[in-house]
Amino acid sequence: MSTTQSHYLDQQQEANLMIKSFVKGDPSPFPHIDYSTTCVYELTDYTLRTPLEKMDVFNRLLDLPHPCEVWILPVTEEATSLLKDMPKDETYEKTAALFSMLSSVKEQIETDRTFLIAHREYCHDIIRSLENLGFTITEKTQEELQTITIA
Repeated sequence: MSTTQSHYLDQQQEANLMIKSFVKGDPSPFPHIDYSTTCVYELTDYTLRTPLEKMDVFNRLLDLPHPCEVWILPVTEEATSLLKDMPKDETYEKTAALFSMLSSVKEQIETDRTFLIAHREYCHDIIRSLENLGFTITEKTQEELQTITIA
């Protein structure tokens, strides 16, 4: 194990954040959530950060002020479906052209979707922290979550 990984694991054990990564073939975790006390948000990073910047921001998630979980789920989606929630800013047209070209070669792509799971009383503070880190946060309903299949 490298020093970086060891330091990261030590930090995670002291943090309020628990990270769960699911793999292809795992059952969906969403049916087991108590939606009356728990909120679920999808985290998306539309910034143009470099991989090192993304790693830095992800490490800063360890400083979240309240207990919560981040779930990383592998999914298979249509290439163009990634555009539907993307902000219509100055980079959208170039990104849309790229995904359009990609969809002509490959209709389905494998990607990860990241979700934050937290107790309702902590959500407001956690969301504010995530927005300050540049994430786009979308609250998900139980019905929306039931349609997500780990692939």
